[in-house]
Amino acid sequence: MPYLKNLASSGATEDFGNWASEIEFGQIPTEIVENAKLSVLDALGCGLFGSVQPWGQIAADVAAAQSPGGSTTIWGRRVQAGVADAAFANGTAVHGFELDDVHQLSLMHPGSVTVPAALAMAEKNGVSGRTFLLAVVAGYEVGLRVGSLTSIPHMLRGYHPTGTVGSICASVASGKVLDLQPQAMRNAVAIGATQAAGLYCASKTGAMVKRMHAGRAAQSGVLAALLAERGFTGSVHALEDENGGFMATLASGEDLTVRIADLGHDWETSRVGFKAYAACASAHTIIDALDQMMREGLRADQLDTLTIRLSRIGMNNVGWPYQPAGVVSAQMNAQYTAAVKLLDGEVFVDQFREGRLEDPRTLEMIRRIHVVHDASIDEQGSHARHATRVSAHLIDGSTKDAYVEQRRGSSAHPMKRQEIVEKFRKLASKVLEPEIVETLEATVLVLESVPDMRSVAHLLTTSAAARG
Repeated sequence: MPYLKNLASSGATEDFGNWASEIEFGQIPTEIVENAKLSVLDALGCGLFGSVQPWGQIAADVAAAQSPGGSTTIWGRRVQAGVADAAFANGTAVHGFELDDVHQLSLMHPGSVTVPAALAMAEKNGVSGRTFLLAVVAGYEVGLRVGSLTSIPHMLRGYHPTGTVGSICASVASGKVLDLQPQAMRNAVAIGATQAAGLYCASKTGAMVKRMHAGRAAQSGVLAALLAERGFTGSVHALEDENGGFMATLASGEDLTVRIADLGHDWETSRVGFKAYAACASAHTIIDALDQMMREGLRADQLDTLTIRLSRIGMNNVGWPYQPAGVVSAQMNAQYTAAVKLLDGEVFVDQFREGRLEDPRTLEMIRRIHVVHDASIDEQGSHARHATRVSAHLIDGSTKDAYVEQRRGSSAHPMKRQEIVEKFRKLASKVLEPEIVETLEATVLVLESVPDMRSVAHLLTTSAAARG
């Protein structure tokens, strides 16, 4: 049902806090619950895989060292940490290989910030799967609404929305696990908002810190909820204040009230999509376009030049000249992802091995690939922000063209449920034993019937492969 109670009584911060505090599990449509469970499953798979990457290992080491004797699971390990530190390590791991879920309008990866925060709090408090799912959906709905209005202006200023707006997602989710009452939830939203951080320059330099943005947002959300629970206050107009508020400072002062009236009626959780490729979402339409052309007969050895046309935000995200600078920068680069698609036919984990990033054959292919801005894509509106036009000019003088507006895996072109499940299995099996992967999958897919989320957290460490 739509949210109408106390509508715009004091401002967006208050209204979002009121709604998040009052929403109940029974008000969430079944299809939204199902999508949320898939987001949780996907986040767990991504996090387990990310936990064995160098940045995931460092984050986990620091988390464990910062809170020795903690009782909250660090995924893929037998050691534990404090609830905020565990959320930090696990959030960093979920965003650890550009495989986590995507919400196109907000340019966010909500699973990497919301699921680790909510699960850490759920494990600490021993709440049910229903409460945990309710928290995840509440975090998605509030955070994605804020993100949908900050969006492009926010990112073009140099912010990484997953790190900034993600702290709001995590604050709401953490607060919902704690069953915060309206005033405390409003404070949690405000405390989360003031902790927003994340500079997008990290994506081009190959720095590990891009992964950390999600972990820091998850940690900030946990901290916000714990402080609010004890009466710590945040600004009553943290989101909407014209002088120093979140929207005025980090975006262009957009009016959040337009996204309040449809709370509980129009569900942003339904617009969260999944990743089929281990690359920035802005590169996925390029991969899809090449896939279409290759199915029609295009071969790498036929290619003279390839021209990729992108929107302004696409250029910002992936359109810069490729220089080998580590896994992160390769995953965020149009030229590299196009080159490995042409050469390998796929863009997943194996295409980003360290030794591959400077492979002479790949670099030679990259020299034939040109990425340019196409203003006509911008004119199509926000729904086309990931769109691309790709033209292949062949050695024999002929050309092949493809246009893709929505990437495979988006809510407009969704992956099949079984594809998402198989992706989870592939990623989780890098850390957990087969029978544990099977049990974890089965448990998450009926999560609303789980009496205590500590049983789920336990599965994330029960493995001979789990590090100490």
